[in-house]
Amino acid sequence: MTSVAPRTRPAFNLAASWYVALTSRQLTHKPQSVDLFGRRLVAWRDRDGRPVLMPRACPHMGASLADGKVVDGQLRCSFHHWRFDGTGACAAVPGAGHIPRAARLRPYPTLERHGYIWAWYGSEEPLFPLPELPALAAGTSRRRGFRLADTTNATVRRILENTYDPDHLVALHGLDVAGPLGLRMLDGPHETPDHGPPIAHEAWLGAELTWPRYAGRLGAVTRLLGTNARRFVLRVDGWPSGQRISYYADGVPQYRLLLATTPIAPNRTVQHIAVTIERTGRFWPDLLHYAISRLEVTAASNQDLPVFNTIEPGDRHGIYLERDRGVRTFRKHYQQWVERVSDHA
Repeated sequence: MTSVAPRTRPAFNLAASWYVALTSRQLTHKPQSVDLFGRRLVAWRDRDGRPVLMPRACPHMGASLADGKVVDGQLRCSFHHWRFDGTGACAAVPGAGHIPRAARLRPYPTLERHGYIWAWYGSEEPLFPLPELPALAAGTSRRRGFRLADTTNATVRRILENTYDPDHLVALHGLDVAGPLGLRMLDGPHETPDHGPPIAHEAWLGAELTWPRYAGRLGAVTRLLGTNARRFVLRVDGWPSGQRISYYADGVPQYRLLLATTPIAPNRTVQHIAVTIERTGRFWPDLLHYAISRLEVTAASNQDLPVFNTIEPGDRHGIYLERDRGVRTFRKHYQQWVERVSDHA
């Protein structure tokens, strides 16, 4: 008789997708320790400045390559000065006549874009391109923005499904509105043409959340500031590990937002938020708009974080209502990409 070993499951419930490994600013000319995907990795830049992300332990004696140095575009281990190139292959062993065939490390597919270094998880080659975000393009003087990064005790799925949950806007964030909230799942990336090039259809999921004017105390304050409207729209299109979001008041864009994630370990995730706001050229109105947008986004994030940090660990399911269809749809979509993770991820 022979036995067949069961398929190795991922270390945690993580979808095959693009994730933020670290910010561009964090990776200078020195190697950087990175804890990602439940693994100990090292990030560094090759001779052309391209980011490389690979296992941190040197295959020789296990020393941390994060303590090494980049020499002539190669990462040199501090212990015995073995060198590794951007493909993960050992390029030099001082004093040795040959390089052992096994002396190599498998780097992750990486891209540097939008101020972040992204890493693909789940398969040897990416299954879809990293989505474009034109609103975060560098050198655009007509935009102003800010970024947030918060480490949470939640999973990637928990963080991202929150966007598809309109009821928590009222319950948690206290949006006092003059009518019901609406949720419509979008038919395809063509419904968000202003977000940028369409996300690969098989990886895409989108929704539109709507609510009427603010009422009560919130309504009084927003009327005073001139920020109330008859109809608000939050439009999201995303991929399994991130989202492009736009926010409108009576059809006028208020800001565009990137929500991305860094899965450090099970129930340990960094939530990244990058916001851009269009300038009109009028100094004081633009400054007020920026200040209000930053206050709104930061306050909402600060209200979500305590829930994320105390929520039951893992990605368990709960009791669903009809109003939870957005969350249920996202969970199903996300889990389909968990199933695409290969054994050697």
